Amino acid sequence: MTDINKPMDIPGLNLRPPIEGKVRLSADMQQTLALLCAMGIGKRVPLRASESGVLLVGEPAIGDVIVVASAAVTGIGQGGNIPCSSVMIMAHPLNTSSTSVRPYIAVDATHGWPLDAKDVVSFAVDNLNRIHFLCTVPEESVIIAYTR
Repeated sequence: MTDINKPMDIPGLNLRPPIEGKVRLSADMQQTLALLCAMGIGKRVPLRASESGVLLVGEPAIGDVIVVASAAVTGIGQGGNIPCSSVMIMAHPLNTSSTSVRPYIAVDATHGWPLDAKDVVSFAVDNLNRIHFLCTVPEESVIIAYTR
């Protein structure tokens, strides 16, 4: 068995009393801890799972929320050059007609995710400029929330 001489402060586990001094860990316990903890900003962070063992994950922090208007003549729009990991797009609540959204490739009449006013869709993309949209009525807009 391995002895750990460092205190094992893992705030997310809420251990009472906190583990101090030498702790003896068997090989299988070492493997379990290695699988169930991650390092986050210089501290151990426990990973969480559902009762059935499914790892629970969350979205990264929101970078910003922006409004992007479509072109005055064509109704075509695209996100700007902003690195991100995912986006959530809502057809603006004041839009009077439908909006179609598509990641990576420009929207056309037959390819795009249709949104009415206030409808939302999410995509995992590496940059906001991967998002293309087409508003049936030119100059209408979408609201985009993107993650850092």
